Amino acid sequence: MTISRIGVATVVDVRVTSLPWPQMAALVLSAFLALLGLAGFAVTGFDDYFGAGPDYVLGLRVNPLQNTIYLVTGLLGLALCWRCRSARIFGALMAPVYLVVFAIGAPSGEVAGTGPLNANSAMGFVHLLIGFAAVVIAQGCVRTEQARRHHKA
Repeated sequence: MTISRIGVATVVDVRVTSLPWPQMAALVLSAFLALLGLAGFAVTGFDDYFGAGPDYVLGLRVNPLQNTIYLVTGLLGLALCWRCRSARIFGALMAPVYLVVFAIGAPSGEVAGTGPLNANSAMGFVHLLIGFAAVVIAQGCVRTEQARRHHKA
């Protein structure tokens, strides 16, 4: 990352294309989660935080509690994806979070709106995919770090 000053504004030139694939995957996943959280808040607002309203984003049932989880984890990921070690920690933290979120939402999958997350089956599937993607990101970062150490030796 290089930082250059142009007048009053500071421009950060991040070479995104030079990121290893696990960090790129963490960046993409984090951006998706942050955007999903923002889109969810645009639809649901902040009323009825644990509500079971009929609010959908791209066919996924949402409520403000879910939107908060998406936005916080997305912003956390955007902050941590720039270094391999921190991206690994992000993946290691995200995997249990989203697998637990999947487990909480799974019983209510058939009867949408019956759980605290107001999840439908599609949202449960997305939570499961995010959990597994986080495991892959963490493992990919471990392998990338090992390869870097091996090349230095």
